[in-house]
Amino acid sequence: MAAALVLSMIPSNADVQSASDDAADTDIYVRSNGVHTDIVLPLNDEVRALIPQADLHNADGQLKYVSFGWGDKGFYLDTPTWADLKVSTAFVATFGLGSTAMHVEALATPVVGENVRRVRISDTQLNTLIAYIKSSFTYDAKGVVERINTTAHYNEHDAFYEAHGRYSLFTTCNEWTRKGLSLAGIPTAVFSPHEAGILRHLPQ
Repeated sequence: MAAALVLSMIPSNADVQSASDDAADTDIYVRSNGVHTDIVLPLNDEVRALIPQADLHNADGQLKYVSFGWGDKGFYLDTPTWADLKVSTAFVATFGLGSTAMHVEALATPVVGENVRRVRISDTQLNTLIAYIKSSFTYDAKGVVERINTTAHYNEHDAFYEAHGRYSLFTTCNEWTRKGLSLAGIPTAVFSPHEAGILRHLPQ
């Protein structure tokens, strides 16, 4: 825990400058619910091709952004609130014994605040981030993301998909976010299993 706290304060890509507001680049967002972080991307053609918007009840594209989060499948599907958390679910997640899922949600333009950060990035950075997110999904024989058949939802505009990897004490949802930001050259921590280490390095 001490090592995680210290490492989350050490910056990675700290010397990378955000694109100016008048540049022909893209705004992405990183949001937190106080525990878990998501990467939020604009609904462009590549995101549309990856996620059927009908899955998110957004076929008309009225909601212009899509958030992506990776995490333990048991947490996502069986723990809608902390009151529902079971010891068995926590044990499986902590020690990497279960499978993982991608949580995808269509949403309106996020409002920057305490738990939401906006970052302006180049097309190259965006492409790197999208490639990273794509690599986190599993695909069927036709190359389509594998949607999880579940009644679990956080709202009417979200869906769950099968994912690669194992969640653990060291490979958390926030480490997934941090790794994607790092690969795209976006300021972040060198390691951060908790959300505070993600947000502290992003512009407010």
